[in-house]
Amino acid sequence: MTKINFIDGDEDPQDVKAIAAASRWMERVPELFITERSRQIQIGISEVGMECKKCVARKLALTPRAADGAWYPFIGTSVHDGLEAGFSERWPDEYKLEERLFVHEYKDLKLTGSCDMFAVNDGVVNDWKVVGKTGVRDAGNGKVKDQYKIQAMLYGYGWEQKGFDVTHVALSFLPREDKLENAVVVLMRYDKALALQALAELESMMDAAEIMGWDAVIDRQPKAGFCFSCRRYDQHDHIDVESMI
Repeated sequence: MTKINFIDGDEDPQDVKAIAAASRWMERVPELFITERSRQIQIGISEVGMECKKCVARKLALTPRAADGAWYPFIGTSVHDGLEAGFSERWPDEYKLEERLFVHEYKDLKLTGSCDMFAVNDGVVNDWKVVGKTGVRDAGNGKVKDQYKIQAMLYGYGWEQKGFDVTHVALSFLPREDKLENAVVVLMRYDKALALQALAELESMMDAAEIMGWDAVIDRQPKAGFCFSCRRYDQHDHIDVESMI
């Protein structure tokens, strides 16, 4: 619970009312964390390359999960919104921003998503990442999650299917707790083969599910050492059990 620090000495009735108002608006902030995206159960482009293959399979199986949110992702969303607004206002002819991409279709799966930025004249895809100090440091040392690499390549593949020439993809790591001058942009040559390999793995899971069922496929997938997404599925299961008591 947020601490309300009244600094003018003893509280009178009006002070108490003002303190209650401050408490109320702080209690409401977490309600803004729950968005349509947080409720989405179908797999998105950013999740295809997750280290936790169990959660990839859960996504493909449309497994329900708890809709939750947190302060850091909310900061990231707010930064994304501000960047989109700023770039679209000042440089509308140079960039395509938050454009919906169709990446792949297989059986019941239609993989789509919004790409943060595409520098049209340069053929460079960009995805903003608002991260803490460790994320910035790792990016500066060339240490990038496979999940991020695959996400960027899939965006490139989506733009390519729209008829654009894509030469490079970028992950722009913006410091959440530091100056912008310490941001790191990881630039990579566009690798279509990496995108296709990731899509082929999804198709293999879907093919296996037709034979043995999704429960068996999910059970056979390796779980990452620590996975926030797994916790959301576990939380949903817990809520379901409690609702039946």
